[in-house]
Amino acid sequence: MMRTGKLAAVVLAAVLGWGASTAFGAEVSPILLNYKNLDLASKAIVSAGTTWVPLKTLAINMGYSVVWNQASKTAVLTRPGRQIAVTAGSKAATVNGTVFQLAKPVRIAAGTVQIPLVSGTGVLGGKIAREPGSGSLSISDETRFTTAAVPDMTYWVSQHTGEVYASRSASGKPALLGKLPLIVSPYMHNLEIKTVAGGTHLLVLSDNHYAMFTNFSNVYQALIRDGKIVKQMDFHLMVPAYSENPKVASTQLYMSGDDSVQYINGDGSLGKLYDIEALTGQSGAFTVKYAAPDVLIIRFVDTSHLYLIHTGTDATVNLNKEVATPEDWKDWEKSDGQDPYVLARMLILTKRDGNRLTLTYRSLADDKGRTVTYSLSPK
Repeated sequence: MMRTGKLAAVVLAAVLGWGASTAFGAEVSPILLNYKNLDLASKAIVSAGTTWVPLKTLAINMGYSVVWNQASKTAVLTRPGRQIAVTAGSKAATVNGTVFQLAKPVRIAAGTVQIPLVSGTGVLGGKIAREPGSGSLSISDETRFTTAAVPDMTYWVSQHTGEVYASRSASGKPALLGKLPLIVSPYMHNLEIKTVAGGTHLLVLSDNHYAMFTNFSNVYQALIRDGKIVKQMDFHLMVPAYSENPKVASTQLYMSGDDSVQYINGDGSLGKLYDIEALTGQSGAFTVKYAAPDVLIIRFVDTSHLYLIHTGTDATVNLNKEVATPEDWKDWEKSDGQDPYVLARMLILTKRDGNRLTLTYRSLADDKGRTVTYSLSPK
C-alpha cells in the first residue's frame, strides 16, 4: 500500500509535469519567481488535480502587502497599481474593482490560506510556464515589486524601474516618492527599512549575488523623512568570494556610496560626509567594516588595507602599517586584495573595549597569527 505522502508526491509530479522519480527523490524541481526559488514546491499541496500554495507566501514574494480580516475571512493584497481582495470559500477575486474567477475557491487548510497556483498567479499579475528540460515552473512578473514595512509605513520598490512608493496603511493606495538609480538586474533584491526617528526611515535595497568566484553587490539607500526622499546614495562592488564575518557590530547608522560615507544623526538629520579618497589618499572600491560615532573603519578592496578615520578630527590611519610589525608591513604595503592567500590573512577588528581596539592578522611571510591593539586615545 502506498503511503499518503508518496501518493501526493506522485500527483504533484503529474500536475507539474515532473517524473515520479523526481518527486520521490531528495530534490524536487523548484517553483521560480523571476529566477528566484521561492521554496513553494515544498509547501505546495495537490488536491483533486489542483496545486495549492500559501497565498501569503506567493503574494509577498510578488511585492504585495497582505492584510487579513479574520471576521470576513478576506485578504486584501496591495502593491502600486493593483489591489486585490479574495475571500475564503469564494472563487471571485476582485482586482482594482473588477471581478475575476479563480479555478477553485480560496480555502483554509491547516490554518493557512491557500490559493490555486496557476489561476492565483494570473490574478496577482504574473504569468506561469513550465521550463522545458528541467520541468520547473517559472513565474514571470514584469513589475517585480518588493515590499517591506515598519509600524507606521509600508514601502514598495519596483526592481524594474527603481520607483519608490509608500503608504501609511498596508492596504492604502501607495504614493510615488521618487526613483532609485537602479541598474536593472535579473536577480531579486532584498528590501530593508530601518527606523531612524519619528517619521524618518532609511530604505536599503540590495542585490547581493555570487558568480565566477566573485561576490557582486548593488546597494541603493534612501533617507526618507515625512514621506519625502531627502538623500540617496548607492554603491556597486565586485569582490573576491571570501567570507569575512563581522566581529564587532557598528553602532552608527550611515549611508555609503562608491566614494564616500555619510553619517545619519539620531534625530534623522544628515550627519558628516566623509570623502574617503580625500581623507586616505587612496582611491578605489572600499567596504565599511565598522562605524561608530567616534570612528569609521573601511577596507580597500584592491589592497585589503584597513583604514581608520577619527570622525572628530578627520585624522586617518592605515591600520595595517600602524599595528603590523615592520617586517610584516613590507609584505602588506603592496599586498594584492584579490589574492585568496592575502584575504585569508588580512587584518580584522575582533573586539572593542572602550578606546582599545583588538585586531588579528596572519603574517604573509611565516603564516603566524598575531593579535595586536590600537588605542583611540591621543598619545
